[in-house]
Amino acid sequence: MTGADTDVVISGAGPTGLMLALWLTRLGVRVRVADLKPGPVQETRAIAVQARTLEFYDQLGVGDAAMKLGRHFAAVSLFVRGRRRAAVSLRGVGDDLTPHPYLYILTQDRNEELLVSELARLGVSVDWNTEVTGLSQDDTGVSVTLRRAGQDEVVRAAYVAGCDGAGSVVRHALGIPLSGGTYTQRFFVADVDATGAIRDGDLNLSLTTHRFLAFFPMPEPGRHRVVGEFPPELDEAAGFEAVRGQIEADGLARVSQVHWFATYHVHHRVADRFPQGRAFIRGDAGHVHTPVGGQGMNTGLGDASNLAWKLEQGVRGRPAALNTYGPERRPFALSLVNTTDRVFTTIVNPSRLAAWVRTVLAPTVLPRVMRFQAARRFLFLTVSQTRLHYPDSPLSRGRAGRTMGGMRLPWVRGAGADNFAALRSLSWQVHVYGTPQPALLTWCGVRDVPLHVFAFGPVARRAGLAENAVYLVRPDGYVGLAQPTLDRTALDAYADRWL
Repeated sequence: MTGADTDVVISGAGPTGLMLALWLTRLGVRVRVADLKPGPVQETRAIAVQARTLEFYDQLGVGDAAMKLGRHFAAVSLFVRGRRRAAVSLRGVGDDLTPHPYLYILTQDRNEELLVSELARLGVSVDWNTEVTGLSQDDTGVSVTLRRAGQDEVVRAAYVAGCDGAGSVVRHALGIPLSGGTYTQRFFVADVDATGAIRDGDLNLSLTTHRFLAFFPMPEPGRHRVVGEFPPELDEAAGFEAVRGQIEADGLARVSQVHWFATYHVHHRVADRFPQGRAFIRGDAGHVHTPVGGQGMNTGLGDASNLAWKLEQGVRGRPAALNTYGPERRPFALSLVNTTDRVFTTIVNPSRLAAWVRTVLAPTVLPRVMRFQAARRFLFLTVSQTRLHYPDSPLSRGRAGRTMGGMRLPWVRGAGADNFAALRSLSWQVHVYGTPQPALLTWCGVRDVPLHVFAFGPVARRAGLAENAVYLVRPDGYVGLAQPTLDRTALDAYADRWL
């Protein structure tokens, strides 16, 4: 926009807002990031980073740095009344699916520090202690009011993104409801140093007839994130000592030091709309749910990867893809909230039947089911978010092999080549596994679309790719168009509409 102060204003400098800012900056888009906080969070808060997020970090060039800040884990231990009754190992189950075939602990404070540092390296600083207090929009752009130290500044931009949490100022300014509900129970979270029956480095789940506890491994050896139900008869001012008894019951754990403690209510809500005109909401501003599945921060980061390249195209005068943000991301948020709601309701349900399921059925059935590779693989695909795809998106067309438009590009590594390395350009690109037709070489040259050619072999076949097929890949690593053989008319029509 000629005369604009910036291209995109981002309200909120949590992981979602920072990742959006980094992705846009890498694409050459001007951003302004504002947050009322004085700086990155000091508390650990969200702790799990899934494989799909690590793939996005690789695309952005911060993957190696992220791998120096966290901790892998690949096993779940199930305890009933202090006894380890079952264990599920996911080790090796995703070795052929992703460069990151594990569950990974990387706390929110470290994520934010990593992203802020990379933005600073690229010359972008966050406006801390700065609040978005209002916005208006018209056919040509948005006007966003920023307030710092009692002084207001109106910034003109092409678009605004609300990444400012469940109480989002942007969402409220747009009048978009956050529909859903809140669990009546109150829960606690504590970061502690502990020993005992719990296994260091595992996700430890403790199930009893009336309460549950989850011990997540933290990056530091011997440290755990504990999540459980806060006694309803007590005031939250009682603090950690109110829950020490249930944590240390039956020799499950012995806490030597408490690093952080907080109580909270769990919501299950999704915004009625994600985009409205030139404004877009993402992360907790658009969806909130139980943190037990380790999906919240990752879903917000997925929102960022989905929206960033679409905003870039909008800034360059090709806004068509922006209309797919809501249809792609909101159905996933609804599905995620509904799934976590059902699981969480079962976990915290006080009924006798639910207690029997937790303490008898689950420890008996779960190990037997998880002996099957297919069950472990499905669990990993779901938790890692590598299974997420957009089959109903207007951007998704065609099929070649088992790979359809809207699916995440299958990972193929072999003979010194890694097809995900090509995704670091953050651009539309064509992939061929085998030999490309001469007409495709001409098309890519005329359209200025990079063409990446990889050898076709057993690994590509097992991944679901077809020999010599044409895969037009989106900047976020999802297949847009798949053609078993080159159909130049269809390829031109797709490119004219979306690229």
